[in-house]
Amino acid sequence: MNKSKKEKPTYSLFSNINYIFGLQWKHSKLFFSFVLLLIPLTLGTAYFDIYLPKLAIAEILNGETVNHMIITVGSLGILIAVFNIANKLIDTYMWNVSLRFNSETIFLTQRKALYTDYANTESSKYRLLKSRIGDLFWMGGPDSELTRMPKATCEFITNIIGYFLFGAILSFASPLIAVLLTCTALINYFVIKAIQNYQYRHRNDTSLLDKKLWYLANNSGTFESAKDIRLFGMNKWFISMYKTLTKERLKWDRKFAGKYYLSNIIDAVIILLRDGLAYVVLIYLFMDGKITVDNFIMYFLAVGKFADWVSGIINKFIEMNKISLTICDLRDFLNYPEKNNRDTGCALQDFNLPCEIELKNLSYRYENADKDTLSDISLKIKPGEKIAIVGLNGAGKTTLIKNICGLYNPTAGSIKINGHDVSEYNIYDYYSMFSVVFQDLHFLPVSIANVVSSRNDGQTDKARAAECIEFAGLSNKIKHLDKGIDTTLNFREKVKQAKLILALSELLEEKEQTKINSCKRKKI
Repeated sequence: MNKSKKEKPTYSLFSNINYIFGLQWKHSKLFFSFVLLLIPLTLGTAYFDIYLPKLAIAEILNGETVNHMIITVGSLGILIAVFNIANKLIDTYMWNVSLRFNSETIFLTQRKALYTDYANTESSKYRLLKSRIGDLFWMGGPDSELTRMPKATCEFITNIIGYFLFGAILSFASPLIAVLLTCTALINYFVIKAIQNYQYRHRNDTSLLDKKLWYLANNSGTFESAKDIRLFGMNKWFISMYKTLTKERLKWDRKFAGKYYLSNIIDAVIILLRDGLAYVVLIYLFMDGKITVDNFIMYFLAVGKFADWVSGIINKFIEMNKISLTICDLRDFLNYPEKNNRDTGCALQDFNLPCEIELKNLSYRYENADKDTLSDISLKIKPGEKIAIVGLNGAGKTTLIKNICGLYNPTAGSIKINGHDVSEYNIYDYYSMFSVVFQDLHFLPVSIANVVSSRNDGQTDKARAAECIEFAGLSNKIKHLDKGIDTTLNFREKVKQAKLILALSELLEEKEQTKINSCKRKKI
C-alpha cells in the first residue's frame, strides 16, 4: 500500500498532451485547424447568448421601431445560428477523424504486441499494461479517452479565455462576483482531484481483478476448455471464482462511487451558495439603481456562463489529468523495453544449413522465480548432428529450446550459431534459421496454400505452393481433402490436419535438410 502511494506517473500532463498532439498531427494536420476554430466559435456563441436578450430589451426601452428591432435582433439571431451550424459541422468532421485516429493507434498497440520479444508476452508487468490500455480505447471514436484529449485541451483553453472575458464583463457590475465564483469552484477541484489520486493508486488492484474476470468469462465457454471443465468438475470452480472476484471488484466500485457521491453533494451545496450569493449581489445593484434593466439581464445570464467557464476549467483539467494517466500506460506499453536486435545485424552469410550451435555456461531464470530453470549449461551441436534431450516434466527442455530459438534471452552465458553470438543477428533473420514443431499446435483459419506460401490469397502462387507440397511428399494426402490445396485450416478439419502436420514433420526429418531449406527460401 505504501509503495502505491509513492508511485508517480511516468510522464507529465504537458508531455502527454504534446505526445497525443504529435500523433494526431501526423494523422491529420487539418484536424488542428478545426480544433482551433472551435475556440472563437464557442466563445462567440456564449457571448451572443447573453447579449441577445440585452439587445432586445434595450431596443424596447429605447423605443425603436418594429422593423429596426427585427433587423437588429434577427441579424444577431442568424449569426448565432451560423455559429451553431459551423460548430456542429466541425464536430461531425472531428468524429470521423477521431474514429480513424483511434483505429490507427490501436494498430500501434497491436503491432507492439505482435513484434515484442516473446519473453515480454510472459511478463506479468507487460500483460498488466496491455490490459490497462484497453481503457484508453473504450467506446471507440470520439468517445474514447484517447481521442478526447485534443478536444479536452481545446475546451480547457476555451474555458480559460471565457473565464477572463466574462470575468471582465461581470467586473463592470461587481468584481466580488468573479472572485466568489472562482473560489467556490476551487473547492470542488481539490475534492475531485483527491478522488482521482485514490483511483490511480489502486488501478493495479482493479486491473488485476478485471483481468481475472475476463479470463474466467473468456474461457468458460471455449471449445478447447469444454471437455476438461466437464470431466474434472471445473464448472463449479468457474462459477465460485467468478462470484468471488465479482464481489471484490464491486467493493472497489462502491468505494469509488461513494467518494464521487460525496463530491456531488459538496458540489451541489457549493453551486447553491455560489449562484445564490451572486444573484443577491446583482439584485442589490439593480435595486440601488447602479445597473439598468438590460444590463441586469446580461449580467444575470453572465453569472451562469461565468460559473460554467470556471467549472469547465476545473473539470477539463481533471479530465485531462485522468486521460493523461491512461496515456502514461499507453506510452509505457509502446516503449516497453526490447532486448532483441531488430534494426541491424550481421548478414546471414552462414545460412548454409545445418549450422553449428554452441551453448556456453547458459543459465535462464523466469521472472519472479527463486532459482534458475537452466543453470550453467554448455554443449555443442555439430552441423547435421541429431540429438535428443530427455528429462522429467519441468526439467527445462522446452525452456532450453526457446533459448536456442531466440524466444528467450539467456540470463547468463551465451548462444552462438556458426561462431556468431545470437545478439549479433537481426532477430527476424535469426528466427528464419529455425523450423520448430512444439507440442501445442495452433491452427490458423487460412488455406493450406497460404500456409505453405506464408502469404495471402492475392500473393500466393498456387502452382509453386503445389510444387513444394509435392516435394515434401504430401500431395496425395492433400488431394483427398474436400478442397485440396484450398482447404481451410479449422477445428472441423483438426484430425486430418494434425495427421498432415505430423506427416510433414516426419518427412522433414527424413529429407536432406539443405534441400528442404532451399525450397523454403525460394519466393512463392
